[in-house]
Amino acid sequence: MLAIFKLKGFTLVELMVTIAIAAILITVGMPSLTSLYEAYRSDSEIRKAQQVLMFARNQAISYGLDVTVCPLGSSSNSCGTNWIKGITVIYDNAGTNESLKVINEFNSQDSLSFASTSIVFSPDGLASTSGTMTYCPGGSSSSNCKSIELSSSGRVNMPD
Repeated sequence: MLAIFKLKGFTLVELMVTIAIAAILITVGMPSLTSLYEAYRSDSEIRKAQQVLMFARNQAISYGLDVTVCPLGSSSNSCGTNWIKGITVIYDNAGTNESLKVINEFNSQDSLSFASTSIVFSPDGLASTSGTMTYCPGGSSSSNCKSIELSSSGRVNMPD
């Protein structure tokens, strides 16, 4: 008696067609994943900047000191001019700047802009300047830019 075995599995042609279809779908879907990643990164980084500003205002009120938020300089106790290099929160301790918090450099291909090079929160919570801080992934022409608004009363707001 002859036994008939039925082989189970995929043929080489079926496997090649499946891989080709998967490659096409990945190629089509990849640009939307990049946009999704940029939107997530933008949201994450602007929230980080918002938290730093709220932290600085809170410290100024809590300790009754002027607290400065500025771009990170050559050290954590000094201010620079480029916000994308990072953010530092400092206060004056008997003539010496002391760092309270440091946010390291953002993605170098992105842009972070604010009209002023420093923000000073006074002991009553007021900010020395008002304006809009904008973070754009991949440069200022990105459609995924996010911003926060700082009022002279010290309130930090993220518009919808």
